[in-house]
Amino acid sequence: MAKRNKGIPTALLAVAVAVAAYWYWSPLLVVHQMKEAVRAHDVAAFNSHVDFPALRENMKDDIAGKPSDDVLSGFGRLLGGVVVEALVRPEAVMFVLEHGDFAKKYSERQKERERGEEPASGEAKPKWVTEREGANRYIVRNDKVALVFVRNGFADWKLSELRL
Repeated sequence: MAKRNKGIPTALLAVAVAVAAYWYWSPLLVVHQMKEAVRAHDVAAFNSHVDFPALRENMKDDIAGKPSDDVLSGFGRLLGGVVVEALVRPEAVMFVLEHGDFAKKYSERQKERERGEEPASGEAKPKWVTEREGANRYIVRNDKVALVFVRNGFADWKLSELRL
């Protein structure tokens, strides 16, 4: 009877550790799923990891500035908004990520080197670095772009910002 009672807390601890590990590493799983969706040209799978309204708003803020009471600023935001609405579509975002270094497999990079498409000697391939901003924001970046993911639920993440 005593052995059985010791097994229950151990099992509960193992479950708690597994849930915490999944919660902590869930953004890496989403980034991997996005890469695979881009490689397979699977728009539906890609869309499930992107918050397009938030992405558009953040792009509008980057292009035309934050909303204000100034008439000229409002006009610039309107024009910037039209451009963003036209360009921030699933296919366009996938195209940018596909033709960047985000979704390339190691074998594709190796083929480029074999064909002589290696970058100039001083120019290295972008290195992707991950970082957290608090518990609900995860950033994947290199020297050119940063992909900002925001927690959506317990362990789901959505791309909500591109920092150029």
